[in-house]
Amino acid sequence: MISGEPLLDILRKINVWWETKKIPIEFIPRTKRSIFKELLGFLDDRRIISILGPRRTGKTTSMYHLMQHLIEEGMDPKHMLFFSGDDVELKQTEGMIGAVIRAYFEDYLKQDYHGKEKIYVFIDEIHKIEDWQLWLKKYYDLRYNIKFIISGSSAAKIKKGQMDSLAGRIVEFTLHPMSFREFLSFSNVEHDLPAAALDKLDGDLFEKLKEAGPSKSLEMKRLFEEYLLVGGFPEWFETKNIIRWQIKIIDDIIKRVIYDDIATTYHIKNVSKVESLFHLLCSLQSRMYSYNSISTTLKIDNEAAEAYTGYLKESFLIYELQNYASSVEKQLRKNYKYVILDSGVGNALERITDLSTIGENALGYIAESSVQRLLSQKAKKDLFKVFYWNDVQEVDAVVEINGRLLPIEVKYRSSARDISGLLRFMEKYKIKNGIVVSKDELKISEMGGNKIFFIPCWMFMALLG
Repeated sequence: MISGEPLLDILRKINVWWETKKIPIEFIPRTKRSIFKELLGFLDDRRIISILGPRRTGKTTSMYHLMQHLIEEGMDPKHMLFFSGDDVELKQTEGMIGAVIRAYFEDYLKQDYHGKEKIYVFIDEIHKIEDWQLWLKKYYDLRYNIKFIISGSSAAKIKKGQMDSLAGRIVEFTLHPMSFREFLSFSNVEHDLPAAALDKLDGDLFEKLKEAGPSKSLEMKRLFEEYLLVGGFPEWFETKNIIRWQIKIIDDIIKRVIYDDIATTYHIKNVSKVESLFHLLCSLQSRMYSYNSISTTLKIDNEAAEAYTGYLKESFLIYELQNYASSVEKQLRKNYKYVILDSGVGNALERITDLSTIGENALGYIAESSVQRLLSQKAKKDLFKVFYWNDVQEVDAVVEINGRLLPIEVKYRSSARDISGLLRFMEKYKIKNGIVVSKDELKISEMGGNKIFFIPCWMFMALLG
């Protein structure tokens, strides 16, 4: 067990800003994730900040940006402690959180836990530390002058800890791969497209879009297809080579999540079946599944199919859509659709390095999944529900927002011709407005007294992102 001066030496190597008075420049890229402003609003809140999300989305970097902000606001860098649950040296420390904080306060700061100056403690990959939630509850309930900011890539472990011990003591944020709007920021592209909510798409907004859109539409479409190909992980901007990028995605994101995070968290012996399930869902994006169909394909029982699917969801690798029905009971009896966390991940597994080689139908599936993914990511934060609909005909997404239904059909083709599924849904549920996410069309069409808003996919993704 490491303690005393050896432990303090490890912490000094990690927390170099104690001496340099600044966060190393390589830790804080110029462009920040959009979640940064939301996190700032809770720095003065006593509750623990929890940042969840897949590997490599920028959780650790966002922590460093927060630390840099605190330094710029005049905080003494010595009052910020950072360490990680997967640090090789610290893993040898029994009761890691207690030992680290004790060494920091007693041996380094040499001050009481109730000191006048607030201390900020950042713990990365906290779900890898045994009994982490009990330690945080102890410090929180003793009302020490400590603000905890934690991160983790296992939703199941973090949320279980929150529910068991930290209810009312923690505020949760989820950091997904970048939206297209963020992708534009990281690409240093300026535009005049406003951010818009789904229930604010109306004629006035469309007039503004007609003014703002055309001037950069060619550049936007090029960047959008780059986004569809490579996905939304920030490290793409450091790599910029599709072959090396896809190798990195498979090795560092997919393999490590499945064979390290999922396998160890859930103690799975036959983890190759989980990988096979993920490959299955990636290869047939936007198709409908039941646990029975999955179990038949993978030669596992229904209980395993449900469990493995749950593990993929809890590790942020997939999103699940239910089939819309008039009652929850009917929804639960229907098949599910699964959307993978990022188009770049699916393309890496399918070895797609150039979208121009895959054909219009395959490209349409990728665009459709990207729209479903964006809606799934925004649903919790923006307080709406998202479904798909299949009843002989199909609608790609149905959003239930503010007590109203909004059907959305994705037609990523030169001309959005067949929208009969959308029209049938609108007729059945007496809906007046619907959206067609097109490849190029921007218009409003009147059909049988209903309004259909046609909007290019790149524009839709930039507006909502």
